[in-house]
Amino acid sequence: KFLSQIESDRLALLQVRAILQHLGLDSTCDDSIIVKEVCSVVSRRAAQLCGAGMAAVVDKMRENRGLARLNINVGVDGSLYKLHPHFSTILKKTVLDLAPNCDVTFILSEDGSGKGAALASATVQRFQ
Repeated sequence: KFLSQIESDRLALLQVRAILQHLGLDSTCDDSIIVKEVCSVVSRRAAQLCGAGMAAVVDKMRENRGLARLNINVGVDGSLYKLHPHFSTILKKTVLDLAPNCDVTFILSEDGSGKGAALASATVQRFQ
């Protein structure tokens, strides 16, 4: 929750400081700058690692099927993907960069019941 709030492009440093104070941490403006940068680096790396794993899986699927190009839908669920201001964009770009022969469409599951919902969402999209 706080990571997505801190990473919001609209959030000023005073608001970051207020979040830190809400967590019981005394902070300065310099601390807020550092926290905002650390949040950015950590979430970017998380999205890249997730994207790298996804790229490896879809590219291996493409190779195993003997395809020059793979078109695939992937169902996703979770507040990080849904609410973080940059996570989904970085994830998609990483998959595109690492698996250029795969066209991956991420389908957001809106009902929030986890893996089953994401799977059902991808399956429904496939048959439409």
